[in-house]
Amino acid sequence: MDQSVYHCGDCQLDCSNRKFTRGGKEYPLEPKVFAALTQLLMRAGELVTREQLLDAVWGHRYVTASTLNRVITLARRALIDEADGPKFIQTVHGAGYRYVGPIEKTMTASTEPRARFGPPSSVRLPARLQTLIGRERELAQIDSLLQDGRSLTVLGTGGMGKTQCALAFAHERAERYPDGVWFFDLVPIRRADEWLQALALALSIAPSGESELLAKITQALAGRRALILLDNCDRLSAAVGALVVQILRGTEHLKVLATSQQQLNFVGERVLRMPPLGLPAIRRPTGEAELAEVADAPAVALLLTRIRDGQPEFKLTTANAPAMVEICERLDGMPLALELAAARFALLAPDQVLERLDHRFRFLVSDVAGRDQRHRNLIALLEWSYGLLSPEEQRFLAWLGVFVQGWTVDAAIDLASAFGTLPEMVVDLLAGLANKSLVSVDQSMSPPRYRLLESVREFALEKLRSLGDERRARDAHLACVLRMTEAAHQDMLGGRMRERIALLMREHGNIESACDHAIGAANDREAALQIAGSLTLYFKAHGNHTLCSQLCERALTGAPALRTRERGRALMCKGINDVMGAKVAPDLALVEALGIALEVGDDWTAAYASGGLAMWVIHDGRAPEAGRYLGTLERIAEQRGDDILRSVAGLVRGWMHLAAGDLDAALVALRSVRNLGGDYHQHHFIDMYIALSLFRRGDYAAAAAQFHESMRNALAVGHMRGVSGSIEGCAYIAERTGKTDQACRFLGAAEQIRRRAGSPLFSFWVQHNGAAKAAMQAALGTRQFESAVLSGSRMRQEDIVNEAAGLLREFAATLAPPQSALAAP
Repeated sequence: MDQSVYHCGDCQLDCSNRKFTRGGKEYPLEPKVFAALTQLLMRAGELVTREQLLDAVWGHRYVTASTLNRVITLARRALIDEADGPKFIQTVHGAGYRYVGPIEKTMTASTEPRARFGPPSSVRLPARLQTLIGRERELAQIDSLLQDGRSLTVLGTGGMGKTQCALAFAHERAERYPDGVWFFDLVPIRRADEWLQALALALSIAPSGESELLAKITQALAGRRALILLDNCDRLSAAVGALVVQILRGTEHLKVLATSQQQLNFVGERVLRMPPLGLPAIRRPTGEAELAEVADAPAVALLLTRIRDGQPEFKLTTANAPAMVEICERLDGMPLALELAAARFALLAPDQVLERLDHRFRFLVSDVAGRDQRHRNLIALLEWSYGLLSPEEQRFLAWLGVFVQGWTVDAAIDLASAFGTLPEMVVDLLAGLANKSLVSVDQSMSPPRYRLLESVREFALEKLRSLGDERRARDAHLACVLRMTEAAHQDMLGGRMRERIALLMREHGNIESACDHAIGAANDREAALQIAGSLTLYFKAHGNHTLCSQLCERALTGAPALRTRERGRALMCKGINDVMGAKVAPDLALVEALGIALEVGDDWTAAYASGGLAMWVIHDGRAPEAGRYLGTLERIAEQRGDDILRSVAGLVRGWMHLAAGDLDAALVALRSVRNLGGDYHQHHFIDMYIALSLFRRGDYAAAAAQFHESMRNALAVGHMRGVSGSIEGCAYIAERTGKTDQACRFLGAAEQIRRRAGSPLFSFWVQHNGAAKAAMQAALGTRQFESAVLSGSRMRQEDIVNEAAGLLREFAATLAPPQSALAAP
């Protein structure tokens, strides 16, 4: 990753922290704009062709000329530059662009990572996009009820603003929860145990049975002052409630805030019913005082604010106030309905909005059993909003219903061909739907994500079915996910692993939905197999063993045993996941993957599966068998010139030397591939075995420095199981240097992290773990030893990580090298 900081006059672009500042003030740039500007600055003074920019920024994807022009325009705007008479970015007509401005390059100062307990990015609180209006009373009630109690469910019909109110409370009171607000949207979850697995994954706990998982989760959250926010519990309310009450019983300070259309029904659950926004008592104001009173009514205040988001000049007057009040009354003060209606004021006067609203409601009111008045109004409003769209916008809105938990503009463009239009038209349709408040956009994410509110998404899916387009749209969505996962695999091979991990973490809902369609209605198991296989590097680096196992099992179970490239890659994904995770007999899947790959000519899969098999047989005490797998791996790695495969080969060769006891040869092999390729998890893994080799050789200072570096790399990618290896290594050195009590605590903490992750030690570590425990038990006595280990297992993760990091730095600085190293020439 580029660690450079480029200074361009009073502008500064910090590559490692992805920050752009001008005059000392930070300005947010779209990801593609940041990437394009980085490419120009890296090659300042040189011509960067349009093709080179497209390849570097978009990675071989189809991009229109207007898209690239827009990105360059935004880059110039950031630098306060002009196309005519440029001071920074010069257009070379017919060829590309050149950076011609002043430039100075420095390197980002290295900072010491610090561990802290808190939600990973996948379950952090979404950014606030708008101010909550008219819910001061409800926010105060949530505050009071959660201060006195431990759980609260906010109840209300769809569109009443439950989610926005809960999110606003969480943002405003975040400081009360030093261990974080953990946010889970339950919309894509089909069973309550899937949420439990998602919570476990966020806590780096490996999948297991429900009772065991609950025990591990409550242990991890014991003593934590955190808030779990569960959104959209409607379909799973009772089952989720049964899990929540058990977690609350096992923790002291944890609190739970949920939103639902029905109670979760557990002991201790408090309930707050979300009412409509308040309506004004005055319907026809006659003076300024009465007009101000109408404007202050929550429903009118929300409607006015959302109208002024698009029309700042709009004013409430005595002439239009009666229509505004009646609109709020007709919509029952429902926030979602008011926000959708506000978008219509761009074209219509208040009386015209009211007239059309009145007509649509009379047409759609129904006495169908099971649907309350507010839901009839919401459906009517959606029908009305839908009727105001162009035919193409209507159809595109229906198609967008296939996305689960959002999409990017690139994903929407992927639908263009199947939808029957050009990519430029898709962007225009998406912008139109966003402008009309039917599509939400979150600019805080990189790249920005679009989504349909769940009520709108359900409505869109109903329209999709009535249009007879559902199969075509879901086929297109499946094709989109196939392209996305394959592009992610290629990007990770090309060194863009961190960026792709961050993007894929938001796509789990779409990935699962696409796989369900492939296995079900599409009857295309090859597509499901392809998706699983393309995610091998992602799952290995990210450590999401649960989703990996689910996808692979669903794709492989019941599928014809055809020996295809797709089946081979899915088997490889399953096998590698088993090697890195539970370490339970992965060789069956990997042997079949290798055989298929050799038959169909998929050399990369053959090489990577060979690497996994070599690691497994060495771990399993069969090191001599690894040679034939290593031969296949090294041959293909050199033929392809593939640094990721070379890195795996170097690791395997290092392991073989370690198994034979040749520490010097192991160090040569491992150091030769250190930081080779773009697999950042692999970098950490190799550093760990360099450190272990140095420890075995008795060079404790160098081992400590390497364990510390490995810890830095593991923290950088959020891999806590990897961090535990450095804590384990620190324990070994501490035991050898007389810091027995600390060593016991470190061993207890490392074992606890491994237990949660469901990933035991590789065999190289077992002898050192046993020797350290035996020595410490002899030194302290059984009772004191067990007490110290138990104390470490109960320490907060961030505390033990920071303590171990500090001690590793101390060891690296103060311990003397071994005599053999001093005598070396």
